[in-house]
Amino acid sequence: MTQPIEAVTQRHVTSRDPQTAMPKEDGAPSRVLLVITNALANLVAVTLRHGHYETRDAVDESAIRALLRDWRPHLAIIDIDHHVGMINLVGGGLSKGGIPILAFTRRRDTSVKLNAYEQGADDIVEVPFTLDEIIARPYALLRRSRGLSVPLVPTITLGGQLQLDLIAQTVTLNGGRRLDLTPIQQTLLYILAANAGEVLTRETLLANIWGNAFQIESNVVDRHVRELRVKLGDDWRTPRYIETVPGKGYRFRDGDGHV
Repeated sequence: MTQPIEAVTQRHVTSRDPQTAMPKEDGAPSRVLLVITNALANLVAVTLRHGHYETRDAVDESAIRALLRDWRPHLAIIDIDHHVGMINLVGGGLSKGGIPILAFTRRRDTSVKLNAYEQGADDIVEVPFTLDEIIARPYALLRRSRGLSVPLVPTITLGGQLQLDLIAQTVTLNGGRRLDLTPIQQTLLYILAANAGEVLTRETLLANIWGNAFQIESNVVDRHVRELRVKLGDDWRTPRYIETVPGKGYRFRDGDGHV
């Protein structure tokens, strides 16, 4: 679960609908339910640390129902490639009196998107996406639906010693060296750091960063990891940040080289 970053006074609206989020207390973070699996859920949760959000994730029906009842989120983000049926469970979006729903998809079929909108999705983000979309889209939905204005936290720290600036697309290493990143390098670093200690396969990285833009046999993942390592000054033989796990994929280590 992400932790509150800073306090901010917001105005809120109330609702008698039990499916709708409870009023947000002054200074409290906006609550976001992630109906997303594993690596992508962690990426979204870490990215939302750039705003005043608290996140919890669940993908099975009973856990989602419990969070809706007891935690009462203000917004849901749903991976419709795997959990499209959860749109109705969450409440069907703003058009049906529920909380706003932001949908993720790796598919580019118009029919998939139209079906999601018909079920109640209020907005859709297509993979590949840029990280600023993960901040901007929830901001817009909460502003539109509840009059909430979520503050931006441009810089967060990951892996103990990496300071990541979302707006400038830079990473500052321990010691003060600042590096410019491309949008893909930025997303790659975030997803690896968000899942520190876990091995992410090439297939996982490909699906969650590039979507269906490349075939599994493509070397696009290895090439971008290699370029990111060069910028970080990371030696693949004795990695400080990104470790190659032979035959499996890549694993992020903290700034001291620990998994």
